[in-house]
Amino acid sequence: TRTIDIQRFSGSRAQLLPTLAGIKPASLFTYPGVYADQDGSSVTAAIEDRRARLLNVIARCNHELNPFGIHLSVLVWRPCGALVYAYRPNSLATYLADPRAKTALAKKGYDTGNLSACLVHLASRITLASNNAAECACGQTRCALDQQVCCNNDCACEFPHEIGYFLGTLDDVYEFIAQRGENYKIFGAWKVYTNVEQALATFDAYRACTQHLTFIYQQGCSLAHLAQATDRTYKPRPHAAQPKGLNMSKIAVVYWSGTGNTEPWQTSLPRHHVRGRR
Repeated sequence: TRTIDIQRFSGSRAQLLPTLAGIKPASLFTYPGVYADQDGSSVTAAIEDRRARLLNVIARCNHELNPFGIHLSVLVWRPCGALVYAYRPNSLATYLADPRAKTALAKKGYDTGNLSACLVHLASRITLASNNAAECACGQTRCALDQQVCCNNDCACEFPHEIGYFLGTLDDVYEFIAQRGENYKIFGAWKVYTNVEQALATFDAYRACTQHLTFIYQQGCSLAHLAQATDRTYKPRPHAAQPKGLNMSKIAVVYWSGTGNTEPWQTSLPRHHVRGRR
């Protein structure tokens, strides 16, 4: 049985570090474990206990992070893990108020003037799009789709495409949907359709942030200390756009592919974007 404690939870979730540092309004990741029954049947006592222990750890994390304007919530329980959303409520609300996001999300039934309602609706839509026995953590909504595919360790779920609006991209989400995921210019932390230079700078900022905060966390710093990291340290700096076909080097980032997959991904970026080279 996996032990759930604040050190294991926070120490293994590098995906949320850019949000802690203030350079990303929100992050989404899966905390592994069995948090829903694979065949969609009633939740067992063991699963209920596992959920309660994880929620207790998240509550303790929130006690540290809330004073810095950061909050964690479980959106969906799945057979292979709990889908956890880390976000800065003020930044996210401002972001979703942008006309580009507001208009697109309204068409999907979101009330962007009510952040809590937005997250409940997002959790429900993720649940309904899942091809496994997912359960919305914000209510009693269960997956309404035919449960013919058993959930494996990868927990493959079809995320609603608008999830990109909740992870910090605007124009590229719109273009991804319009282009049906094709014809992108580069593919890194997400599929880029618009400002390649800015996207490359952002990917570098995510990488630098993740490396540095992981290092200082390993030295014994708490989540609260990480949350105090200034975003000036990781502010994206422009890069020249790069043509296709360059030698590439792999780095670990968190990505939104348009399918909503937010697991760690080894993505290719131009070799001179690796730390220490310009």
